[in-house]
Amino acid sequence: MSTWIQQRDRLYGTVLYLVARLTSKTARFQVSGSQYFQAALSGERPTILTAWHGMTMMLAGFLLNQRDISEVVLIIPGDRRGPVLDVFARKLGATPFPMDLSGDASLSAARKLAQLVRLIKAGHHGYITPDGPDGPAHVVKPGVVYLARKAQATILPVGAYTRHGYRQPRWDRYVVPYPFCRISVCFGPPLHVPEEVELMAATGPLTDTLHRVTMQAAANYYEQRPGR
Repeated sequence: MSTWIQQRDRLYGTVLYLVARLTSKTARFQVSGSQYFQAALSGERPTILTAWHGMTMMLAGFLLNQRDISEVVLIIPGDRRGPVLDVFARKLGATPFPMDLSGDASLSAARKLAQLVRLIKAGHHGYITPDGPDGPAHVVKPGVVYLARKAQATILPVGAYTRHGYRQPRWDRYVVPYPFCRISVCFGPPLHVPEEVELMAATGPLTDTLHRVTMQAAANYYEQRPGR
C-alpha cells in the first residue's frame, strides 16, 4: 500500500472519529429501554450490540458518552474500507476486527470467526451491523446469530433516529448527525440464541426486533419533544 493511500485512510478514519466525538459532546440524547442496556452490559454473558448499518455514527456518539469502550470489539469489513474503519475504531478506543460475516465458508474465514468467538467469550462486547457492509438494507445476515450462539452472548438490538443529519444517498441511508442535534436511541429486549436453534430461524426475531426499535426511536423523537 502506498504512503499516500495510508495517509488518506488515516485522514478519513480521523474525520469519522471527530464526527463521532463532536456528536458525543454536542448532541442531546433521549433514550428508551436503557434498563436493557444496563442489564446486558452488567450481566454474566457478553453482549453483542446490533443495529442497522446506517445508524453507526449516531450510536458511536452515544456510546462514547456511556462507558469505557476499550472492551468493545468493532467488527469491520475486511476489504478496502477496512483501514479507514481500523483508524476510526482505534481512535474511539475500541478493538477493530476485520472480517466478513456474510457467509464466507472458506477455511480462513472459519479461523477468523473462531478467533472472534474466543474474544467475545473472553469478556469483550461486540458491535455488529447485521445488514452491512454492503446490504441489502435491513436484511440480517446469519453471521451475527452464529457468533452469538457460539460465544454464548446476548444480542442487544438498538435503533437510533434524528431528523437533523445528512442522509447519504446510498443503500443504507447512512446518517451523519449534525452538531447540536437531538438523537433518539431505543434499546429492545435482549435476545438469546440457544444452541439447538437453526441460524435462519433465529434471524427472523432479530429482524423484527430491529425494525421495532428503529420505528420506536423515530416515534419517540417526535412524541417526546424536550420540554413536554
